[in-house]
Amino acid sequence: MERSLCQHHRLLTTFLLVLVLVLVLAGAEAQSPGCKAPDPCDSQVLALLIGTCAGDLDHPSEMCCEGVVAAVGIRLGDTVEVPCLCRVAKEPYLGVMGLDIQSILRMYPTCDGVLPVGPGTAEACQGRV
Repeated sequence: MERSLCQHHRLLTTFLLVLVLVLVLAGAEAQSPGCKAPDPCDSQVLALLIGTCAGDLDHPSEMCCEGVVAAVGIRLGDTVEVPCLCRVAKEPYLGVMGLDIQSILRMYPTCDGVLPVGPGTAEACQGRV
């Protein structure tokens, strides 16, 4: 019994050492100077999510709402970068699905969006992209 316990202890110690080594290496790789953080506004992915709402803007699915809330919320009011909403609205897929920036803004309150959006929200995208 003591030998078995000792073997389990060694295996556990080895596992923990390997786990720590993997975490250290992963952390070092993430902090590499050439490594760039992913853009939170992947306009193509968000457009695909929002595209699932086509045909039922009054009752958007949870998947659609995730795209709508993210598209409106990321960088809204940012004066330096193009707001995510503008980038998503320019995606050709939305046009193919019969959706536009007004469709996204119309669904936003239904999707429990909490940011203040109004007529000027869409206008902020004019000439930006």
